[in-house]
Amino acid sequence: MTDTSPTPVTKVKRNVTINKRRTTLMLEQEIWNILDELAREEGLTLDELCQKIYLAHQGDESISSAIRIVAVLACRVITPETTSHHPHELQSPQMLFPSRFHQALGRLNP
Repeated sequence: MTDTSPTPVTKVKRNVTINKRRTTLMLEQEIWNILDELAREEGLTLDELCQKIYLAHQGDESISSAIRIVAVLACRVITPETTSHHPHELQSPQMLFPSRFHQALGRLNP
């Protein structure tokens, strides 16, 4: 008999520099994966990406919450790849402007 229980969500601590301060953030591994992907797409370090999120958020929520929101919003951006039957014929998300990261930042504080 196989175990069908869901895999538990794992939170991982990582150090980042935000606003010239080294800080430890404890986020879900999937969020870290999304952030790493966004940073790579933007040509930024993880610290630089988190700094941009920090500067864009208006302080109503914690920086961890703002980072989670941006990660989720970036995953929900509709790209040509998500709407086409032939995604290989269209440009990659890295070629889109504004990028999905910038679109997510724009939606952070409506």
